[in-house]
Amino acid sequence: MPEPATRPSKPSLIHDVHLEGVCLPKPEFRNLPPSGSARRGKLFKRGLLLQCPYCAQGGIVKYPFWIKECCPRCGYRFAPESGYFVGGYAINLVGVEVVGLVIVVIILLRSNLSLFQQEAIGIGAAVLLPIIFFPWSRTLWMAIDLTLQGDSHLEHEQQRS
Repeated sequence: MPEPATRPSKPSLIHDVHLEGVCLPKPEFRNLPPSGSARRGKLFKRGLLLQCPYCAQGGIVKYPFWIKECCPRCGYRFAPESGYFVGGYAINLVGVEVVGLVIVVIILLRSNLSLFQQEAIGIGAAVLLPIIFFPWSRTLWMAIDLTLQGDSHLEHEQQRS
């Protein structure tokens, strides 16, 4: 009786198997400064514009709420391991809820709306803003990660290929 195929035990290895042959690194297309404020500025700008952090390729968001596996131009893998975007979820939750709270406070202080209307606006903002901001939270998380950790994950990518 044949033995069933065993899956790798580490989540990052499971992810690697899933993407084998999908993300082919092409470093010649990557144009990100090595360090400093120029790097941080480019990363933040590319995050806000929903672009690849390494080569500024647009169109990396597929459907309204998903990001492609890797950049179609430079081959950069957007999620190098399972659970990578948990930080993006935190950015989404905290950042957008603070913005929503500011909107609600402004409405409370400057409007003559009824309490029901104010609550409807507040609840609507709390529910809809995180959904709308979701793609930006992921690209901004990639920018923050590349600012803090640098290119250390690229060493792993180069060892694989």
